[in-house]
Amino acid sequence: MKKKAVAILAGLMMTASAACYAMIAPDGIAISGIAPGGSVAAATAKLGNPQYGGGDKLFFPNGIFIERAEYNPDLIEEVETMTAGNATPGGVQVGMPEASIMSTYGNPDKLDRDYDDTEYTYYSTDFFKKLEFKVVGGKIVKIKCKIRD
Repeated sequence: MKKKAVAILAGLMMTASAACYAMIAPDGIAISGIAPGGSVAAATAKLGNPQYGGGDKLFFPNGIFIERAEYNPDLIEEVETMTAGNATPGGVQVGMPEASIMSTYGNPDKLDRDYDDTEYTYYSTDFFKKLEFKVVGGKIVKIKCKIRD
């Protein structure tokens, strides 16, 4: 009887811990096929020439912002969008309802609620990248993926 209770308790603990972390495969963290850790040259080949760039940031006509790494200007450190039409590999994009985040990715690894917005954060299974969604008024207003800091 004691062994059975311990086994049930262990099973419940494993189930609870699995529900808390919705880790994403590293290739699932990108926006419009552009991922942190990729090359700026490959992003430019896919998106075209940037509309303008200042310092480490490049701004593309389709609403994608790329931040280059300071130590390697061809390495993408961060990808961000506030424009509909740029989707994650899971199909989530700006303008979609908040519920679409958890229906696609499950419970977030981190959830921050402020008085006017909510941020959902998901980490990659290799702990190298993270994917963030900012929600205001029940709608996704920004998606950002970056090398984890």
